[in-house]
Amino acid sequence: QSNKEHQQTIDQLTQSNNQLTQSNNHLTQSNKEHQQTIDQLTQSNNQLTQPNNQLTQPNNQLTQPNNQLTQSNNLTQSNKDQLTQSNNQLTQSNKDTQSNNSTTNH
Repeated sequence: QSNKEHQQTIDQLTQSNNQLTQSNNHLTQSNKEHQQTIDQLTQSNNQLTQPNNQLTQPNNQLTQPNNQLTQSNNLTQSNKDQLTQSNNQLTQSNKDTQSNNSTTNH
């Protein structure tokens, strides 16, 4: 190849190298901006985490009495069910007794 052709190749490679350098610089800047956004979001998240943790503690303190009330309510329902069953048995017994009395009286 002639010197002219070599120079053209050098010029093309130089131009390509300059474009790649410009692209690399752009990506580097973009990466810095993304990192800044990540840092800002991390800081915001940390600021929100503290109040959230402060709210979690009273919520946990309320959970225990709530569980105790649920347990008590379950016991009350169990008692209600037992009383209903007993009442049904007594009702049936009364019906049987009335039926026997009716038969005995006639």
